[in-house]
Amino acid sequence: MRWGRIRGRRLVLRDGDGESDVIECAALMKAEMKREVTASPEVGLAREITWAVAWRNYLHYGQEYPYGSRFVMLTGADHDEVDTLTRIVSDYFEPLEDAELLDAVVCAHEVEHRRAMLVRAGIGAPTSCDSAFLAPITEAMRDQNARIREGGLWAAMYALWPELLPAVMELTVDPEKLLRDQAGALMRYMKREGITP
Repeated sequence: MRWGRIRGRRLVLRDGDGESDVIECAALMKAEMKREVTASPEVGLAREITWAVAWRNYLHYGQEYPYGSRFVMLTGADHDEVDTLTRIVSDYFEPLEDAELLDAVVCAHEVEHRRAMLVRAGIGAPTSCDSAFLAPITEAMRDQNARIREGGLWAAMYALWPELLPAVMELTVDPEKLLRDQAGALMRYMKREGITP
């Protein structure tokens, strides 16, 4: 889901906002649909749509798998253009704010709910490292519960900050084989993308 060289921040949609609302937004932007994919769980998405918008930019809609968090994102060739379009789309949708994303992680006491909120926070994390997000994601990857560690790893997969690499690297020797494999795959991907400490 990265067509433009520059990636804007993912905007996590509120309950009640979904695909039909993003389609309506794209129509208002006079965007042209370029790609539509259903069920790509190998890349963490159940649904993905991409539209071309003004100035060689792209509007992306995604629905995360397995928890169903929905988000929009802009990509393009120029930082200022992507930032401007991200602000416009943010004003249109009024997505979840940082405090809401982080409070949901803190308030989630059941394992599966906490995993879902960690993933959602990773999706909505800023494009560069933010300590308010870094701490709960890192702590989750070091949790005693393997399911929480995996939720933290999935959050790291969305955030993709170099600052997360030490905790991801720790998971490459996790007692759980699945976590070792997933952490190894994420390390390889980050290396290919030039994400280094």
